[in-house]
Amino acid sequence: MTVQAPEAPLRELTDEEVAAYREDGAIRASGLFSDEWVTRITEAVDYVLANPSVLAQATADFSEGKANGDAFMWKTHEAFRDFVFRSPASRIAQRLFGSRTVTAFYDQVFTKPRGSTKPTPFHEDATSFPIDGDQVCAMWIALDSCGPDTAALTVVRGSHRWERDRAPVTSSLMHRAMTADQARTAPGSDTRRDVLTWDEQDLLAWDLAPGDAVIFHPAALHGATGTAPAHGRRAFVSRWLGDGVTFQPKKGVMPILWDPGLEPGEPMGGPLFPRVLPTVDGGGGQWESQQPDPERLGHFLRRIGRG
Repeated sequence: MTVQAPEAPLRELTDEEVAAYREDGAIRASGLFSDEWVTRITEAVDYVLANPSVLAQATADFSEGKANGDAFMWKTHEAFRDFVFRSPASRIAQRLFGSRTVTAFYDQVFTKPRGSTKPTPFHEDATSFPIDGDQVCAMWIALDSCGPDTAALTVVRGSHRWERDRAPVTSSLMHRAMTADQARTAPGSDTRRDVLTWDEQDLLAWDLAPGDAVIFHPAALHGATGTAPAHGRRAFVSRWLGDGVTFQPKKGVMPILWDPGLEPGEPMGGPLFPRVLPTVDGGGGQWESQQPDPERLGHFLRRIGRG
């Protein structure tokens, strides 16, 4: 399938929403994606959950089966690939950043089964990323109705502007295993005091309908409660980069299972992190499903004790 130009969103982000994102680190944005996109992504998420990849199986082991997800689905599934290149997401990110360029970072699925009592601890993601630069955002798109008490994403207002030295990093046990030999603060230990004593007014939380997006800066602290007894929660996350973001592989612990085609310090782009705006890297062309590089996959599995 030939790459086509991204669609325009159903509406543009307002000046007030852009300003709130920059000040608070997160906004709820409704009415951006069509019902067709929400339906297609929901069906694609259900498919990958029913047909888990090696990465999904490995991370499910680490979460003791209490959460399900996957990442970099756009490399292996056409619906997610189409979302990267054809959905309004890149144009939404461009408006948010005020940037000339927009590059796809990576996508991810987060689900919680019904009646899950285990919360997702508050954490930030930015220090686990192999990049430098501030124009980074995540679009957390609800695929089920949820709220602050039923596993909708909650963000600590303004925390993307805090000093990073003692902020709790991603709660992923996979990341904890991968950083066992690095001098990083483990989630849940020596966390910042202000993280533990915020006021209720510091929390940004919303009731979300399917298709609503929480757009947040990955340096902002975020977490979620468990789910309701009768309802689970599925969420699709699409991450984007703007101008001036460079590849710094030694900074992050995110598994890179495909050759990125980048040297340290180079602007993000290429086969794993494709530029979408103003034009697609390489001019588009045919796309085929691409499984992870076997050597990279084997190295990753050994690092987390699954090889």
